[in-house]
Amino acid sequence: MEKNIEIKNACANNLKNISVEIEFGKLTVCAGPSGSGKSSFAFDTLVKKEKCVMENYPKVVKSISQRISDTSQKLEELEKLKKVENALIVIDEPLAGTIELEAIKYSKMMKELSRKNAVVVVEHRREIFKEADIVLVFGPDSGPSGGELLEITEGKEYLKKLPTITVSRIENKSNKKITASYRMFDEIKNYQVEFYLNTVTTVTGPRKSGKSTYLDAIYKALDKSCGASERRKNLLEVKNKNYIRRPHIIDATPVTKNAKSTVATYYGISKFLKDENLDITVAEAILFYSNKPLITRRLNHLQEIGLGYLKLNQPSYTLSGGECQRIKLAKLLCKKLGDRSVYIFDNPVRGLGEKNIEKVMLMFDRLVKNNNTILIAENDPIALQFVDKKIVLEN
Repeated sequence: MEKNIEIKNACANNLKNISVEIEFGKLTVCAGPSGSGKSSFAFDTLVKKEKCVMENYPKVVKSISQRISDTSQKLEELEKLKKVENALIVIDEPLAGTIELEAIKYSKMMKELSRKNAVVVVEHRREIFKEADIVLVFGPDSGPSGGELLEITEGKEYLKKLPTITVSRIENKSNKKITASYRMFDEIKNYQVEFYLNTVTTVTGPRKSGKSTYLDAIYKALDKSCGASERRKNLLEVKNKNYIRRPHIIDATPVTKNAKSTVATYYGISKFLKDENLDITVAEAILFYSNKPLITRRLNHLQEIGLGYLKLNQPSYTLSGGECQRIKLAKLLCKKLGDRSVYIFDNPVRGLGEKNIEKVMLMFDRLVKNNNTILIAENDPIALQFVDKKIVLEN
């Protein structure tokens, strides 16, 4: 088996001179808050070898990229690696969007893969820490406040230190239901979907069970935008559509293809900034522009959903799928859309640590209490503690 990989003075992005060994025959998991440096270490350092000194770098390196947002595709790529030996294998969030049984299964698969390789996984889900030999804990926070290697520990020890999430909110109850029936939808005959208004509702189930299809069918049944009638030509009936004003579907696709776009330009605040200093985070900008409520009101939306660590001049194309969803939501909220909206998300807490999951789910709860409805496709165990209704799908 290959010698252990030695990394010295890694400083890509926000990393602060990280020096550590990656061991062959061990499953290593990178943990910590979103934006704490996990992916910078795993991909910019280990895969791209940027801004660091390395010794004993292996000849074979395999990676399952952070650019692959589809969980099924990631797990299919993982299956292909079963016979690989003596390689450095780096995997980004393979368990995002899986149910508990799937998360356990693939955690064991990565453990088995590590017996003949050095396997490094970026992950938040608790299931993998039961299998992890080594946990590299990054932090203490995100962006400029992160990038430190706080601790190297064992998976089971790391689990003991994780706090218990206590859900403190009043459950949303509703008897108002919308039902939509299709003659044919996505090649499925006699397709029907339904959900309760004024709740946080999740569509949950194993991969390839049709969660995204379910959300898409709801959105198209309610959509009133240009060309909507053509997109729902097989729609037979929608009951109680009059209860809502409009639907908004928010996915994890990149926010823009413009290479010059930044957080500030996409979010629409650059025109209000007379200063040229955009090399500051959202949290820093809230303090800097404290006397300009037009700016701080917008920035506060980003702060509330855990994006305070983003720099205003950060290129938009570098945002992760989860960051894209949250910045799209914040941009929508800035428009003061009012009530009776249905917000639809596919895996909204992908890539988030447990504290930020709580922030996002509580923001959803506040939207519901302002007479809106939240529909999500989500399997994350922490997120599921904050929902009012579950629609369970099976393969």
